[in-house]
Amino acid sequence: MVEDRKNYFISELENIHEVPTLPQVALKLIEMISDETSSMRQIGDLIEEDPPMVAKILKIVNSGLYNLPREIQNIRQAVVMIGLDELRNLVFAMSVFSVFYHIEEDDYFSFLGFWKHSAATGKVASVLSTYLNLNINQAAFLGGLLHDFGRLILQLYFREEYQNVFHYADENMVTLYRAESEAIRFTHTEAGYWLAKHWNLPEDITGVIRNHHTIQPDGVESDPLLALIHVADRITNIWGVGIEPVPVMDSLEEDEIWKKMTEVYPRLKEFPLDKMTRVFDMHLEEAEKFVEEISSFQKLSEDVD
Repeated sequence: MVEDRKNYFISELENIHEVPTLPQVALKLIEMISDETSSMRQIGDLIEEDPPMVAKILKIVNSGLYNLPREIQNIRQAVVMIGLDELRNLVFAMSVFSVFYHIEEDDYFSFLGFWKHSAATGKVASVLSTYLNLNINQAAFLGGLLHDFGRLILQLYFREEYQNVFHYADENMVTLYRAESEAIRFTHTEAGYWLAKHWNLPEDITGVIRNHHTIQPDGVESDPLLALIHVADRITNIWGVGIEPVPVMDSLEEDEIWKKMTEVYPRLKEFPLDKMTRVFDMHLEEAEKFVEEISSFQKLSEDVD
C-alpha cells in the first residue's frame, strides 16, 4: 500500500512536462562550493554571465538590507563590500525563490513563511558551522535553504492532498513529516529528493533533503552537514520561525541529535543555550529581512515584466 502510493506520486511527477529548473548560474555556483580551486574572480565572472541576475543583485545590495556607505555598481564591488559567501547566498536564494514564486497560498501554506524558515535554517546552520570550525558554511546555508523544498512540490502539484496533510497534523497534533507519512504515504523529503536528483544537485545536499528527519545519532560524526541541518531546523521551529501547525518540541535538549552533537563537538557545551538564544535571535531576524527584501524585489520585477 505504501509503495503503491509512493509510486503514484512519483509517476505523477515524472509526467510533468515543465519541471521547475534552476538558472544555470545557480547550478554552476553550487558545483563550485566543493571546488576549492574556484577563485573570487571566476565566481564573479560566472554571475556576470546572467545580466538580469546581476541587476537584481545590485538592487538588493544597494537596498536597506545592507546599509552600505556608497552605491555598488558591479559584482566585484559587491564581493568586496558584502563578501563572497553572502553574494553566493543571495544568488542561491534569488534563484530558488524565483522558480517557485507563483505557488498559490492558502490558509495553511504561506510562501513567505516557508522561505523565512528555510533561510533561517540556512543561517543558523552556517553559524554553527563557523562556531565548530567545520568549514562547510556555504553547504550549510544551501542545505538549510533547500532542506524542505519538497513541500513546495507537494503544494504546487498535489495541493488538495497536501491540505489533507495539514488537516491531519492539526487534528492529531503530529508533525507535518509524520502527517505526510500517515495521511498520504509520501513525504516532502521524497518529493524534494526527486527534484534534487532531477537538478543533479551534489550528493551531500541531496542527502540533506532526503534524510534530515531520519538521521540517527550514530550518523552525526560521519555526516556533520546533515546533523547541522537537522539541528538548525529544530532551532528555527523552537524559536518560532517554523512551518509546523503544532509545536515540535519545547527545548533543544530533547533532541537526540543535539545530544550526540554535544558529545562529538564538546565545544557546544561551552556555548550556553541562553547565549545561543541571543545569537540565533539576531540571525533569525537577519533571515527574515533577507527574505522580505528578496520577495519585494521579485514582486517588483514580476510587475515590470
